[in-house]
Amino acid sequence: MPKLSIRLTKLADLPEVMQIINQAKARLKAAGSPQWQGGYPNEDSFKHDIAKNWSYVLLVDSQIAGIAALMQEAEPSYAEIEDGSWREANNLHYTTIHRIAISDQFSGQHLANTFFDLLIKESRRLGFNQVRFDTHRLNYAMQHLAAKFAFEKRGIIRVQDYQDNARFAYQLILRP
Repeated sequence: MPKLSIRLTKLADLPEVMQIINQAKARLKAAGSPQWQGGYPNEDSFKHDIAKNWSYVLLVDSQIAGIAALMQEAEPSYAEIEDGSWREANNLHYTTIHRIAISDQFSGQHLANTFFDLLIKESRRLGFNQVRFDTHRLNYAMQHLAAKFAFEKRGIIRVQDYQDNARFAYQLILRP
């Protein structure tokens, strides 16, 4: 059985990371979603995440199978939420899962489930008490992960630089 783990992304990982991201962009486009079709995320996004120690790779044995950012400061686009509210709205001590993608080479192995689980555990290990993320209304895979891990849909947030900028916002309160 392969060993599954996460580690911080290194700059040397960028070629593999960008290959995974380009595959994910193609999958989203094929599914009819406008998410990630305007150039974002790009290499600069991941360089920033690496510099902040927010970028994680999912490893299957020693092979990179996925990429995600685990942002460890308040997400500016979450300051305003429509059609709902955040639980513990004044508690800004949360991580945000962004830019998660699994390599085509590992598709169908349910590794996004494992990755999500490991990122939630990492959030807890780092001392955070909640995890948030957002996704486009047509990104059914992310909505499925939200349900699987008991994230609550809290409302709609708006992201910048997109014509179709409404995103479903999700939150998981981590209990001791």
